Amino acid sequence: MIDMSAVFREARDAELGRLEARAEAERRSSLENPQTPLSFPAEWLLDIWQGGRTDSGIRVSEMTALQVSTVFACVQLIANAVAGLDLNVYERYVTEKNERAGKRLAFDHNLFDLLQNEPNDEMTSFTFRKTLQCHALLWGNLYAEIERDGGGRVIALWPRNPARCKPYRTASGLLVYKTSEGMDQLTTPGEDDKNEGPQRTIFAENMIHVPGLAIDARLGQSVSWLSRQVLGLALATEKFGGKLFANGARPGGILVHPGKLSDKARATLKQSWQEAQGGENAHRVAVLEEGLKYEKLAATPEEAQFLGTREYQRVEICGIFGVPPHMIGDSSKSNRANTEQLGLEFGTYALNPHLKAWTQELTRKLFPKVGRAAGRFFPMFDTRPLVLPDAAARKDFYGTGKQWGYLCTNDILEMEHLNPTEQPGADLYWMPVNMQVMSDDPPPQPGQDPSSGDPKDNKLGQRLVRAYSRLFLDAFRRINARRHADSEAYRRAFMPAVLTLAEAIEQLASGEFGLEPSAELEESRFLAELVDGLRIRVQNSPNSRGAEEQVAEEQVARELPRIVKAISIEVFRSLATRRAKAQTEDA
Repeated sequence: MIDMSAVFREARDAELGRLEARAEAERRSSLENPQTPLSFPAEWLLDIWQGGRTDSGIRVSEMTALQVSTVFACVQLIANAVAGLDLNVYERYVTEKNERAGKRLAFDHNLFDLLQNEPNDEMTSFTFRKTLQCHALLWGNLYAEIERDGGGRVIALWPRNPARCKPYRTASGLLVYKTSEGMDQLTTPGEDDKNEGPQRTIFAENMIHVPGLAIDARLGQSVSWLSRQVLGLALATEKFGGKLFANGARPGGILVHPGKLSDKARATLKQSWQEAQGGENAHRVAVLEEGLKYEKLAATPEEAQFLGTREYQRVEICGIFGVPPHMIGDSSKSNRANTEQLGLEFGTYALNPHLKAWTQELTRKLFPKVGRAAGRFFPMFDTRPLVLPDAAARKDFYGTGKQWGYLCTNDILEMEHLNPTEQPGADLYWMPVNMQVMSDDPPPQPGQDPSSGDPKDNKLGQRLVRAYSRLFLDAFRRINARRHADSEAYRRAFMPAVLTLAEAIEQLASGEFGLEPSAELEESRFLAELVDGLRIRVQNSPNSRGAEEQVAEEQVARELPRIVKAISIEVFRSLATRRAKAQTEDA
């Protein structure tokens, strides 16, 4: 017969044993693990809390790296530069006349205000971009979650803790992101970087991810981890300097006693020495009794190359971030002659890769690839403030641009952040009169519509041809009456007419340039060569048939428009040169 009471007693004892074991486990489940005591923690536990160990004995993490002044200055400089630039949305378009591609600001786009001013309800675009750029520079990755409405439209961008986000490849090959941050939760990197707690999955199209140096092209490597030896040496050097000055800028040493001291006497001597020579009592005179001697053990800062090491670490850290040392206050290796060039190199080699990575990722994730707007809109940073020269250089650039026809008045006003003007000609581009396009069509005349190259369409040229046709007709009659006309005969026949025409054109053009007519036309080599060219063309042209009067009229109709055009170009070129020279002398 089974004793049920014994069975119940055994079951009760077993249950009590389990409860006691569970209670004991709960009493032992404290922060202090017997296998990894807090007094001597394991290496992996220190790596999680304080960063990777270095040969200098200093552990470096992303947050402790910011304690290095050079790292802080480089991160601050690059992050402020990325955040301080205007991030605009542009629209591509094609000009109707020459079918060239252009761009213009898309103020009406729904993402313009989100990227430029307010990515979400809690921060400005400056704060948003600066925070993410700090993540990229220290953790090697920046993450921003895209919040969309029911229609799939972007309504907000939220920064995500890079220590709590990771890309994953699902079994089906789909790239997703997992994070322990909630949609409405923002955690600070460095405070609680454990990616624990309930995780949620974010599809790749809803996560902006810009990796830094990545081995697999998906996950960027931590800059602080890869550079921990350099940063550890810098931190150790700063710690050494701090301890040195805390001890009165005196190296450490030992007190040597000729006899044997008890433990109490040794402790009393040590305490009295620290009280007499430490803190506010540093640099006081020490009196040694009973045969005590002081022997120095530590190396002096000069022997340890303290200042040289700090200077070298500053340059090396600047090289990691691509920042010229003079931009963080180190002017020992630069001068005013190359500072501007170093600034351009900073924009080209240090900042431009970050800007390019930003714009390409934003284009991929925020702007549609299908539909009517596919490829029509795109984001771009306005980098003009980075290359803005001084006032004198801007004056030369604007003056040259307007004179040579690639800037107009309103273009210059826009670059100077001034309001456009509605004055006539503010949107027109000038063209130097002594330049012409490489084509068979003649260049436009002064006062002529540039779209037409026919001298007959030039109203001023038509008036000049009509006014001087009789004078040149008489010259052709006289030269045709000669059987053998040499160069001197052509000069006597045509030079008075050519000189009179040139003076009239110069009188008209000098008013536009605000200059007085020149008195050098009579000695002009150009007019003499113009008459010689006329002689060569007339003598080499086929003999015209008909009456002498008809031949002379045909010669006037053919040659006089060409002469008017040539003189006009030369006169305008000469006046433009005189005005530019006068402006240079005044400046």
